[in-house]
Amino acid sequence: MILDDIRDRISDFGGKIGIYYMDLKAGRDYQIGNCDVFLASGSVKVFTLLEAFRRMEEGRISKDDTYVLKKEDYIINGKIGLKSFGALEYIHPGIELTIEDLYKFSTSVSDNIAFNILLKLFGTDEINKTLDMLGFTRSRVNRAIMDMEKRNKAIENYVSIEEMATLLYRMYKGQLISKKASGEMIEIMKGHQRDSIMGYYFNEDIQIAHQTGYDENLIMDMGIVFAENPFVLVMAAEDVNTRNAESIMRDITLMCYRNSNS
Repeated sequence: MILDDIRDRISDFGGKIGIYYMDLKAGRDYQIGNCDVFLASGSVKVFTLLEAFRRMEEGRISKDDTYVLKKEDYIINGKIGLKSFGALEYIHPGIELTIEDLYKFSTSVSDNIAFNILLKLFGTDEINKTLDMLGFTRSRVNRAIMDMEKRNKAIENYVSIEEMATLLYRMYKGQLISKKASGEMIEIMKGHQRDSIMGYYFNEDIQIAHQTGYDENLIMDMGIVFAENPFVLVMAAEDVNTRNAESIMRDITLMCYRNSNS
């Protein structure tokens, strides 16, 4: 049984861990582990992507609307040098970017500057209202990435693995914002470039629409694996050795693939 196999794999794991697996072929879902809500890390970027598509669907913004990159976009807590882990930290101020550029940078290459710009444009309150409207009440955006002043005050971003699994399932079914928006968001997430967890055992023939999150003692990956029989998988671990967690998550992905495609 897949449930027993996953439990065996995490039986001696220290720290918080949560796994949510949806076997779409069998119509079954499984939640395993000792935690549901985690610090969000990079996975929070799914929420600005969602907000962008909601606003485009409503005609409030266009993907071709422009934003001029500013010097202050590289500054946080009064210091220059925000690590983007993407591309924008290498681009000079003054360059013109579109909304589409920003959400693609944020999602595909986990660009922190692009995420923070979108957060500034949309606002945390509005994004959280959208999450509430969609029924995701435990997942929250409360601050920019690398905002250490707020972090030191215990102001954090959070993600529920159960809610993320539901979000991804609704996206897969074409029921998130709209069928068109769901399909476009999936295509963007298929381009996510960090494949050291869910994509580790698979070749390029199996596409994965996913978003990772990495931070000190925190690691997560969540997405839709488009195998012959697709499945949804959300995994997160906190207060752990991330190398060990990464290995466990790779193995769990393979277990879920074999279970869904047997």
